Amino acid sequence: MNIHADFIEGCKKDAYEYYFEEYEKEGTYFDKVAEEKSSDAAYEKGTVLTGPGLLDKKAYGKDYAAIGLAEAYTWYCSIKEYGNLLPIEGSTLEDVKRKAGDLIKTWSPNWAEAARNTKESMVFDIFNYGGYLAGKDSVFNQSLSGGVLDDPSGDGVYTGTTASPLPFVTLSGNEWTDPNGDEYYNGLTLDPSPANFKTAYVRLTRTNAKTESGGMAVIIPNLLLCVNDADAITGREILESDKVAGENVNTKNVIKSLMANILPCPWLNDAMSTARAWALMKAKKSIRIYHRIEPEFDFFEDKKSNTFYGRIRMRIGSNVINVKQTVASNFPTS
Repeated sequence: MNIHADFIEGCKKDAYEYYFEEYEKEGTYFDKVAEEKSSDAAYEKGTVLTGPGLLDKKAYGKDYAAIGLAEAYTWYCSIKEYGNLLPIEGSTLEDVKRKAGDLIKTWSPNWAEAARNTKESMVFDIFNYGGYLAGKDSVFNQSLSGGVLDDPSGDGVYTGTTASPLPFVTLSGNEWTDPNGDEYYNGLTLDPSPANFKTAYVRLTRTNAKTESGGMAVIIPNLLLCVNDADAITGREILESDKVAGENVNTKNVIKSLMANILPCPWLNDAMSTARAWALMKAKKSIRIYHRIEPEFDFFEDKKSNTFYGRIRMRIGSNVINVKQTVASNFPTS
């Protein structure tokens, strides 16, 4: 088998063309909840600092008050690599040159679906396993081998110690503690209803709406995340009815139109569906996804095995950057 460079370049061109044609046919869910960022490193790191909640009044003729900044917490996001090979036996390629083109045309849409699904799974597994008391290594541990990165939060989210990880969604009795001593939790055990929606809304926008130094913060949720269409319909009844939904009263629905978007998501797993899990959140403030290398294609010949390979590879990472921007309910704990 003798593969020419122009043949390989033609394969690459076809792969990209078919891939993007298919990828753009379907909408995605992950970009509705996660902030997208580019990356140029093996991992990303961010530090949240605490400062004064208010500026101090300066007395005439006196110096300004000196207020130092302290580190509240640091989060990490490691970049993972994904990919696959498509082998084409060399003699087959010699006999039918168009075989490679046919296979690329067939496989590129599959690769597009696989790349899209990988991103969806990476982001929504943060929700699927976000209530696990013991955490989830494959989802939350951002460590990289070889001494590149040792994530201090282990299988949880930025706790600073692997001995006692806290999950993304914490229940009462398992609270987070801010540097100033304030405790808070963002997990509930309530089914969707008008009263329970109010409870979650107040916890997100009032109870937990504080900076790490204890100052007031403004959190305005804009997304209701549901596990299925049935609960999304319930959400619409709660949020779009003129009167209080599900009650035989003529009471004005004061929470109407509080939520801009209701998202039923098929990437939330069966355990979440059975539990009727749901979440209120400020979209793109709790979770981030980093794109290090968008899907790229390569083709090469292995003369030793007389095989022609097509390869797709992608490097991405995702993590939790702020738990206060989400209040969730009925998340499984194990």
